[in-house]
Amino acid sequence: MGTVLLVILLVVVLVIVLVAVGFAVALARKGKRRYADQAAGPGLAPDAPREWAGAHSPEAKLHRRLAAAARSLAAQPMGDAAAIEQRVTISQQILRLDQQLVAAATIPGNADRLAEIETLVHSVEQAVTRLATTGTDTDMDLLKRTQAELDAGESDR
Repeated sequence: MGTVLLVILLVVVLVIVLVAVGFAVALARKGKRRYADQAAGPGLAPDAPREWAGAHSPEAKLHRRLAAAARSLAAQPMGDAAAIEQRVTISQQILRLDQQLVAAATIPGNADRLAEIETLVHSVEQAVTRLATTGTDTDMDLLKRTQAELDAGESDR
């Protein structure tokens, strides 16, 4: 009788352990998927590698900076017509930068292009910050310069 109870107890413990491990694995997968979805988010290049969500390469870090800028921009209130126009311009620049980043990642020896993109990412981040703090980006010239640099970068491809 004692042996039967011991076997039943072991089976119950084994089942509990298996259920706990399965739950932990499912939870970890869900977390990774959500993190990757946030990194890919709206307003970013749809063909960006999913590995960039947690990678430490320069391209991945720039992609995550663009994702953070896009989330910050989306979280801001709409504002007046001028602010909406600037939001649209900035969001288009974020998308184009991310597309250029994806393209640059496929080219070997892309350090110079990544440095150019990093400068443009910094400009976009500044524009998002100014838009968040003042309600409008008072330096429309900066947006136009960034746009011109984006256009020049696309013509280089």
